[in-house]
Amino acid sequence: MYRFIIALIFLSFISCQDDDDIPNPTPSPLTGLLKNKQLESNGIEREYHLFVPDNYSNQPLVVLLHGNRSSHDDIIGEDDITAPFKVWLSKAEQDDFLVLIPNGTLGSNNRRGWNDCRTDAVNNPIANDVLFIEDLLDSLENEYNFDNDKVYVAGISNGGQLAFRLTQEIPDRITAFASVAASIPENSACSESTVPISALFMNGTDDPILPYFGGEMASNRGTVLSTQQSVNYWTTRNGISTSPIIENFPDINTTDDCTVIKSLYQNGDNNTEVAHYEIVGGGHTEPSIQERYSNVFLIWVGKQNGDIEMADEIWNFFKDKSK
Repeated sequence: MYRFIIALIFLSFISCQDDDDIPNPTPSPLTGLLKNKQLESNGIEREYHLFVPDNYSNQPLVVLLHGNRSSHDDIIGEDDITAPFKVWLSKAEQDDFLVLIPNGTLGSNNRRGWNDCRTDAVNNPIANDVLFIEDLLDSLENEYNFDNDKVYVAGISNGGQLAFRLTQEIPDRITAFASVAASIPENSACSESTVPISALFMNGTDDPILPYFGGEMASNRGTVLSTQQSVNYWTTRNGISTSPIIENFPDINTTDDCTVIKSLYQNGDNNTEVAHYEIVGGGHTEPSIQERYSNVFLIWVGKQNGDIEMADEIWNFFKDKSK
């Protein structure tokens, strides 16, 4: 009887407590591909996708930047379209790193893209995209505790141009970057930095949109330096004076009329490197074995190499780099 009375008193005490007095465990962040998340930046509601592996704490973070006339959906094939950048998601699941896929804003031509501070790409959006990326990094650092010493950026075309801007204006937050179908702009309002950062270029020699040897881009998208001049800028900035290691990749896909030559410049300041993937005969496309563009699409953008997987090559370059 005594024990019964004690039990009743205890239950009565518990039932009288306010809900606020009962501690609630902090919920664990969601994992997997989290779509259409939102963040306010500079007074604008911005969107992004985020892939989070099961083992996410203190892991690297890769930022993927879509091109002009594209979106965060397009770059990872959310609309069931061919998307070589989609391979990044399986790489992230396999190797445990986070993937941030932000969405650009509309420019004056109603095309989605990025403000990469080129002064002669007049249709670019005017949003503060550098601040947007900074705000995203701050927010995700608080939620997921990613490794700040391993933040990597990979962008294509206009996204590659924004990667250049990030290395100039927030270089302390970027460990390494890769640009696909992009070269350094000739006319830019970006501030200049001298911070060493590992760099990778992957450009096609027959690109009909971005001239491999420099000059004016198609559709009044500005003027760029040649790919080799862009590579030279980064070898100089990183303090690399040695000759590159040359690798000729096997011509696995003999029907794509493209081959790949890699030049790797090593022993830069702070252990930086510069890689140059020359896609001989390639167009304004990402090399891919798994994700092959249709022949109709290739009429407009040029040939797609099928000897290497873009995501594999860039991740292999990124993964051993640290601040």
